[in-house]
Amino acid sequence: MPLHGKGQAVPFRAGWNRARGWFIHLLHLDDSAHSIAMGAALGVFIAFTPTIGIQMMLIFFVTSILRANRVAGVPMAWITNPATLVPMFWFNLYVGTLVVGGSDKMLANFEAAARGIVARDLPWWDLVKQWWDVVMEVAVPLWVGSILVGLVAGAVAYGVMYYLIATYRKVHQRHLAAKAAAGDAPPAGQAPAGPGDGPS
Repeated sequence: MPLHGKGQAVPFRAGWNRARGWFIHLLHLDDSAHSIAMGAALGVFIAFTPTIGIQMMLIFFVTSILRANRVAGVPMAWITNPATLVPMFWFNLYVGTLVVGGSDKMLANFEAAARGIVARDLPWWDLVKQWWDVVMEVAVPLWVGSILVGLVAGAVAYGVMYYLIATYRKVHQRHLAAKAAAGDAPPAGQAPAGPGDGPS
């Protein structure tokens, strides 16, 4: 869960610009659409687990093991931040209580504790320790719900990312082919003609 400053969420505009620049960078990565989409999907899945404090390391490790694109995966940890922490994990806990049982009081106590952590101006490590204390009190339903929601979110991320990258690359290739046919660019794989390459 990345922070901006000391316990502050990244401002929306800065976060949006960073996400936009990152996505544009993804479109131009020298990797397959599957690898990039898989990296993003794994990053999203882990971001939905309550592993705050080690999410980036987990994403890096898992994407490396599964040979997915790390550049696409690691930034997904930004999904979990002080602005999203409470609603994300409250929902995950709610889903978990539907599966393994739980009470409204459990949900209310978790929300109050999580909001209290976010509201305090804590150093990073103190925030992480307090978060894990809260997680341990509702570990089973929170983990069950987080895994289920993370799997769905990861699957959606994979499908959307694969489609966007594949579509962008097809459109880009058509554009290059059209330019080549019009004589504005050499065909793919052919170097531009030099001054002495014309007919003699």
